Order: sequence, then C-alpha cells, then structure tokens
Amino acid sequence: MINNIVIVGRLTKNPKIYDKEEKKLATFCVAVTRNYKDKNQKPICDYLFCKAFGKMANHIEKYTNQGSLVGITGQMQSHKYEKEGQTHFVSEILIESIQFMSPQNKAEKDLLIEPFPLEDSQSALKDINVQRNDIYEIV
Repeated sequence: MINNIVIVGRLTKNPKIYDKEEKKLATFCVAVTRNYKDKNQKPICDYLFCKAFGKMANHIEKYTNQGSLVGITGQMQSHKYEKEGQTHFVSEILIESIQFMSPQNKAEKDLLIEPFPLEDSQSALKDINVQRNDIYEIV
C-alpha cells in the first residue's frame, strides 16, 4: 500500500513543542488552499494536523511561527481516543521531511530537513507520553 502525503501551506498558529527527557515533539496545523473557490469566490482551505520528532521538531521550533510557508512530505496516520465518554477520531501527518519556504535570511532560506525512519517516530511518541487531547485544538 502507498501512504504518501505532499502538501504546501501555512502554519495556522505557532507550533506547540513538547519536551521530555531530551526528546522533542512538535505539533501544528497547516492550512492548505484548494485549487478552486466556493460559490462566493472565496478560497477553500483544508486544515491538516502535523507531527514531527527529534531534530526535526527542534528545527520547526527554531524556524517557524504562525503564517510560515512550509512544504511537507509524510504519511497520514489516524487514531481515536475517548474523552468524557465521547470517541474522537484524529487524522494527522507524520512528517518525514519539511522545507521551510518563508524567506528568513540567506542562511535559512533553503534549509531542508532530511527524512528520518518512521520507526523512530513511533517509539518517540510512546516515550513522550503526551495526552492526545492536549495536542489538538480547534483552529
């Protein structure tokens, strides 16, 4: 099976960074504009949750903020959790590589983070022990 996602969009808010025992997790939402408009000629956006670990999370913390333009490749991951008796379903992109596309300064302009093994990200998520309902919020 193929599970590969490629998006270009802007961060809706500053990334949230979780740090435990020198392992970092970055979560954020990216707004991606569709190629067509609604009946009132307004652009239609999708809001996609993203997650990154380790060195990539460090770079995201350092080089992005609300409105930053990023190019992301990764895999779609879905899960569900219970909160107050209700089942919630979440889909998110597990980032494999990210391109920071907003101009910063010449040294940072073309920074590319290389892919990392997804097995490492799965174990990192278990080690961080973040409550799933704390990661996601309405944008």
